[in-house]
Amino acid sequence: MDQHEHVVEVAGAPIHYSMSGDGDIAVILTHGFRAHHVWWAHVVPLLESDYTVITLDLSGSGDSGHRDAYGIDIWGQEVNAVLDDAGIDRALMVGHSLGGTSVVMAATQRPERAIGVILMDTFIQGEGRMRPIGAAAASPVRYYDTKEDAVGRFRLMPPQEGDDPVLLERLAHYGVKPVDDQWTWKFDQVVAPKIDEERLNSSIAALKVPFHYVHALESPVVVPEVVPFILSFAPEGTSVTYVPEAKHHLTVSHPEICAAVINRFAQEWTTSR
Repeated sequence: MDQHEHVVEVAGAPIHYSMSGDGDIAVILTHGFRAHHVWWAHVVPLLESDYTVITLDLSGSGDSGHRDAYGIDIWGQEVNAVLDDAGIDRALMVGHSLGGTSVVMAATQRPERAIGVILMDTFIQGEGRMRPIGAAAASPVRYYDTKEDAVGRFRLMPPQEGDDPVLLERLAHYGVKPVDDQWTWKFDQVVAPKIDEERLNSSIAALKVPFHYVHALESPVVVPEVVPFILSFAPEGTSVTYVPEAKHHLTVSHPEICAAVINRFAQEWTTSR
């Protein structure tokens, strides 16, 4: 799944995506900040025998184009444009970390299209808690002499231990690109995303489709206080899955749990409507 099969232009940027499986229910998976679609590499094989599974690189990440500005609305448009291009009328929309903002907005923009929305350890800002990406976005562009040098510098951020080294190597190799005679990261190192926190929260509150939240209990990104804050304004009927001994990068460390949650709600929400 590392190589994309399709590309669609959205507001001047090429958005790369892949499809696998041929199930009647479609699932679209979006990645987090400075990540890419390969973060779902161990989840997709657990789903594609029963579902049509779509993964994409949001703009500013992976093989997709960069922009002069990023925000939740354009990412939502990208999700919907991919589904349009793929010929998908309805889909379960799933986002990990910052990718959760894209599926919230996609479902807000096209509520008739969303079977439901699942967020996996997506940070939601409340009073006294600031989004933890600003410092990283200010880092300078980094270049490396060889691909091996660049790959060797790859780290999960925030860090966690015990993950499959083969998958980590895949993440690293896909995440770098040649520039002249050097190598650098594919993600946009220059332009930081601007998240309209109030609009994001109000969009969650106004969702017209089922909503579920997955919390990694040892996550340094989503501290325990965030979950009751989300539940204080999320739509009625919102439920939460708590994953013990899990840190932020759930799709890497706990793919079976991620797939089980997706499967449960794909079945539950499609049979209840």
